[in-house]
Amino acid sequence: MSDALDTHLLAIYLNDHVAGATVGVQRVRRMARVYDGTVVGAMITPLVPQLEEEREWLLRCLELMEIPLRRYKVVGAAVAERVGRLKFNGHVRAASPLSALLEVELLRGAITGKSSGWQTLKAQSARLGLPAERVRELDELVVQADDQICVLSGLLEVLHAHVFERGRSTTP
Repeated sequence: MSDALDTHLLAIYLNDHVAGATVGVQRVRRMARVYDGTVVGAMITPLVPQLEEEREWLLRCLELMEIPLRRYKVVGAAVAERVGRLKFNGHVRAASPLSALLEVELLRGAITGKSSGWQTLKAQSARLGLPAERVRELDELVVQADDQICVLSGLLEVLHAHVFERGRSTTP
């Protein structure tokens, strides 16, 4: 890594992305389970292994750059994700039809942020001393994030069409 590089800021940035990836993996795993047998489940389930692999890529990147993992950030983000599930959604015992819509909207936003993270790393790749193989992987990760955004955008179109139907108590 370049001496002109602020490794303190880089460590914060990468650890924040690892924390976000941890939350994303947890959220998508839960969504795949909760929405199993629905359109939402069918479109979310293939994202689980992708997000898991991306999180592992970030962890390997930290290791390669000799940046310590800040476990408190990962644990804090994981706890916050679980607490975030306790929001009021208009239903006490059952899932609200709004839950899937809000979760997919949040997930799409998070993946947009993740894509920006990949682009930032690519833009800094020479200063970070990333080998050419890692730079190619970043290109692939950007394409994968774009594909994930397209999937979630299509899913949102389905949810937008049905979420406010009177009498709907289940997710499409």
